[in-house]
Amino acid sequence: MRILIVGAGIVGTNLAQELSQEGHDIAIIDEDTEKIRRISDTLDVMSVRGNACLPSVLVKAGIRNMQMVIAVTNKDEINLMVCFLAAKFKIKKRFARLRSMEFTGVDQIFPPEELFIDHAINPGEIIIDTIIKLLETPGAVNVAEFAQGRVLLREFDLPENAPLTGKSIEELSSISDLDLILIVALVRDGKLLIPKPEDVLQTGDRIYTMVYKEFLPFLLPMLNKTVDSVNKIVIFAANHVSINLAKALEEIVKDVCIIEPSRDAAHKAADTLSKTLVHHGTGTDLNLFNDINMKDVDFFMALSDDDENNILAALLAKKYGAKRALVITNDPEYLPILDSIGMDITINPRLITVSAILKHLRKGGVISVFKLIENAEVMELLVDANSTIAGNKISKLKFPKDAMIGAVLRQDEMMVPDEELTILEGDSVIVVALSSAIEKIEKLFGRKRHFFRF
Repeated sequence: MRILIVGAGIVGTNLAQELSQEGHDIAIIDEDTEKIRRISDTLDVMSVRGNACLPSVLVKAGIRNMQMVIAVTNKDEINLMVCFLAAKFKIKKRFARLRSMEFTGVDQIFPPEELFIDHAINPGEIIIDTIIKLLETPGAVNVAEFAQGRVLLREFDLPENAPLTGKSIEELSSISDLDLILIVALVRDGKLLIPKPEDVLQTGDRIYTMVYKEFLPFLLPMLNKTVDSVNKIVIFAANHVSINLAKALEEIVKDVCIIEPSRDAAHKAADTLSKTLVHHGTGTDLNLFNDINMKDVDFFMALSDDDENNILAALLAKKYGAKRALVITNDPEYLPILDSIGMDITINPRLITVSAILKHLRKGGVISVFKLIENAEVMELLVDANSTIAGNKISKLKFPKDAMIGAVLRQDEMMVPDEELTILEGDSVIVVALSSAIEKIEKLFGRKRHFFRF
């Protein structure tokens, strides 16, 4: 597919890299000379420096021959204009990252299609939804949902003395009470692994579990997790995401407060929020931490646009008594560092945006995509009658070694993917795969090619 990406920031660059490696024909536009030079030196894509709001620049990047445009600059106005111009060039698939809640969600005035956008992605909305789901799952450090919320993917750190610790994957699958709780991936020593039956779970492993929604209460005791009530949350920064999150939290949490370094932004947030207490101060103000009684805080959430300030504020909050800390980090380079220093939860808006876009680009009936880490993802795929996988037992499939079937949904029922299970047309199959296996997965779920003799 021929795809034009507008915006060579972290999101645009990584999309260009991933999509070009998968065989798509990519062009990318940005006004920043250094970003364009770096892409030209490292990626096999066409790069154009210029203002993408100008039709001549779009023409130079080959928009007339494109099948899709993805606008992911840091400014909503530019992304909107690019999609408008792409519509004028008759490009049918137009994606835009939009950060303002006025363009998406309950506050939108115009639906995306009236703004010439085929699909709008608002990372802020997804972040808020993710945080709410994390609060609903004690101990989880990452969450995703499939099959319209019926199948849950939850990521946990495996604590010492948990009932699951020391058990092999094969042992767990033989326990009848756990047959619908599947461990589909684990991170050990910073490396993500697709588990084999003989693999034994160890203290300190980070595990990805897939569970039918009704079975989640049975999973938590196996991880020594209890449903602890969250009564007090402190949010660092009063940006759009924080304010909208605070509005949602006001309905479910007793005590919510915000720390904001800018006096003007603090006053604006205070005027907007009805129950949330807004403090003017920095994320390193220890006197303010004492005034807030940080030792009583159940969750400290650092949501500013500055990664370094987020990390420092969260570390200090933990030191002064906050039970758990969540950090937004835009730079993917920080992710392994945050794991090594014991940060409880990290959310990367780039991975969120990339996941939201990839589900529209994957082949073979992909319904949704969730990025686990840089080189792994979970895909939900619908089985087509004419696909290679339809009508075959799992044992007969040449399934890639770097992938596994996590669950099979048939008529709203989650089924254990054992070797004797036959995959049928209309099944929804959830697959965990490393990047090396994705192309093979797409071929299994794609339509068979038929050859005719003449």
